[in-house]
Amino acid sequence: MFDIDITTLAVSAVLTIAFIAPFYWNYRKMSQKEKKLDQLIQNLKASKGINLSVKDYWNNQYFIGLDPTKKILVYSSNIHDQDPLILDLNQVKGIKMEEKHHEFNKRKIVDELNLIVHPIHKAAFPIEFYDGEKFSSLDTEPVLIKKWEKLLKPLLNRVPEKQLSA
Repeated sequence: MFDIDITTLAVSAVLTIAFIAPFYWNYRKMSQKEKKLDQLIQNLKASKGINLSVKDYWNNQYFIGLDPTKKILVYSSNIHDQDPLILDLNQVKGIKMEEKHHEFNKRKIVDELNLIVHPIHKAAFPIEFYDGEKFSSLDTEPVLIKKWEKLLKPLLNRVPEKQLSA
């Protein structure tokens, strides 16, 4: 049979716990953030009657959600530190994806991905999906921004694309 030394068993247990602990703490931190996000969504539903049937959360901070029946968009570039922007899509005439990039060694490097929102009576403003200054690489942001552009355009008071660029 095997002779198990108590010292070896104790060292093995300590090393196993030391290996598992960071994963556990990260899991707890992420679940706390998700609970906070769920609480925010419930508060929006209760206080403003907004039912976000479509929503996305990425990079542990960005959040976007849509109530298609009321045409309300909820967005935050840092959901854990700031109140979300609540946008009535009835007051928006257009939306357009914008990509800022530069070239390095004949490769395109994306610096920013934004949805530019064109309100009816206000100046256009960006909804940030990716910022190269904050994050080192793109993940699902290009697919996500195209999804939201495609999802939002049919809900807007349509204005021709040429007028949005002006």
